[in-house]
Amino acid sequence: MHALLVRYIVGILLGLALSPPLRAQVPSEDAQRALDHAVRETPSVALVLDARTGRILAAARLNESVQSAPGSVLKPLYLMHALQRDLIYPQTTVICRRTLRIAGRNVDCTHPRSETVFDAEKALAYSCNSYFSEMAKRFTPKDTVDALGDYGVPGSAIQRTPANTLQMQLLILGLDGVSVAPMQLAQAYRKLANQFGNLPPDASTQAVARGLVDSVAYGMAHDAYVNGLSVAGKTGTASNPGQPWTHGWFAGFAPAESPKVVVVVYLPRGNGADAAHVAQIFLNGYKGVLLP
Repeated sequence: MHALLVRYIVGILLGLALSPPLRAQVPSEDAQRALDHAVRETPSVALVLDARTGRILAAARLNESVQSAPGSVLKPLYLMHALQRDLIYPQTTVICRRTLRIAGRNVDCTHPRSETVFDAEKALAYSCNSYFSEMAKRFTPKDTVDALGDYGVPGSAIQRTPANTLQMQLLILGLDGVSVAPMQLAQAYRKLANQFGNLPPDASTQAVARGLVDSVAYGMAHDAYVNGLSVAGKTGTASNPGQPWTHGWFAGFAPAESPKVVVVVYLPRGNGADAAHVAQIFLNGYKGVLLP
């Protein structure tokens, strides 16, 4: 009883600290229990939202100040923006040679060497940096800022408006010029998840929905795979300026075809695969609530 009361108070405090629409929320006991199990023995910051209402169902260390480069978790947002505006098409392909340098930075692709030609869906599933750096050339500096604003990411997350193609490429890859908090990312993915429910079957933007499902099914976010539960998600690995180590992100939602929860995990001194594994443990523990 004492533990439940503590969670109730934490839920209220989190709501007051984060944003007015999320005030005075009572965390879900089942969700909090599953999340506590997932993050134990890790320094993860994690957040679970109700995909429909935005209510906080569970949180771990959310009161800690986290604002970090997001890495590849931004790619679905930018791909959606590009497809909606015909900046790129689902069938547009890019040949990946894996080696990639942008403004002197090594941003080589880490997907399997056997994969060399990517369309939109496959590029998202395998998180091909070459594809997204080519896509960035079709953006304007204003596009790169507006695309995040469309998903509720505040302008303050953009550390500087990109002045050239190289800066746009690094921003779209989530490696430089942008820093996000877990709540900002969760709200962005919540909006993305709710968009998918209204997409016509032949919409070009279905490539994003399929790419996120593929990413978990067999791609770079496979560590979040849960048997018997459809999960859509994306990983990100990046480092902050002056830090030699990386941190990892996972952002996604489930069930993919009819989202009930949005899950975001931030793992200091880790990578995206490690963050996805934390999400997998949570989703396994919460699967019984999510399935009919």
